[in-house]
Amino acid sequence: MGDRADPVVRLQGLLLAALITTPVRGATSNMNAAPHPIHSSLAEVTHEASSRTVHVSLRVFVDDYTKASSEYARRLAARPGAVRRTESPLVTYALAAFALSDKAGRRVPLKSCGGKRVGELMWLCFRAPAPRGLSGFQVQSLVLFDLYDDQINIVQASYGGKKTSMLFTRGDRARRIP
Repeated sequence: MGDRADPVVRLQGLLLAALITTPVRGATSNMNAAPHPIHSSLAEVTHEASSRTVHVSLRVFVDDYTKASSEYARRLAARPGAVRRTESPLVTYALAAFALSDKAGRRVPLKSCGGKRVGELMWLCFRAPAPRGLSGFQVQSLVLFDLYDDQINIVQASYGGKKTSMLFTRGDRARRIP
């Protein structure tokens, strides 16, 4: 085996560890009682051929993500000549930490399409034009790497009848969608 284990094997092991160590909670339990055992995010990247649009759905843990986005907003505000942001720190952080680039390497301008909280999870929605599909696009997921050494980001892409999954850990570079 080389320096690093196969990403799929690593992902399976990490998900199994999360499943084994995640406490089972009853319907009446306190949802804030125990911290989650693993720092992870999931991004679902989907190309809708009919609208020629890419949709990104980013799932994060609320406590981790609000901490990271607040700290990011403070760092931005402290910069000399900082421009006051009108969008939510949650959106600003996501746009800084998650990126899509087209085949030519140009960053795709993701626009927020909302979000929702479901228990301890938050789902953030983004859209962008993608007239030629996702094949050859690059994706980078740096979400929460600024806070956690054990952060794991999973990106699942669906386009043109194809599906692929990518695993990002600290130090990983952008990956090309096949």
